Amino acid sequence: PFKYKMDIAMDSAGATEPRCIDLIETFNYLIGLHVKSIESNVERGYVRIEGTLPTGERTLILWRDCDKIGYEELNKYANRFDLYAKEKTFDVIYINGDHNLPTAYTVDEEDSEIVRSLKIRQIEPEFLNLMFAEEV
Repeated sequence: PFKYKMDIAMDSAGATEPRCIDLIETFNYLIGLHVKSIESNVERGYVRIEGTLPTGERTLILWRDCDKIGYEELNKYANRFDLYAKEKTFDVIYINGDHNLPTAYTVDEEDSEIVRSLKIRQIEPEFLNLMFAEEV
């Protein structure tokens, strides 16, 4: 997702040219995210964004190079990305690509265990819907 190109129409005759598209900034704009912080480590294969949606929901967005951070690696990064924090950190989590992250996890409290759930959404369907949806 970090070096994405699209063929963009350059004139009314239909001629196109490949142009670099910043998928990350475009997605932030499309969902109306008020960005709080961005942690970018493209060399390791991820960009981590925290912010707030117009609904007030605290949001985490994880963009990853799926060749560098696949199923197993994503599970290893889960704590690093604060997915399973003791305190509920995010209301919504967006992740690109397929994943096998559990949406429920257990947190040990002093005298009991609490089950928390994650509201995980895939970026791609949301992106396509918002980018190319037709107005009625």
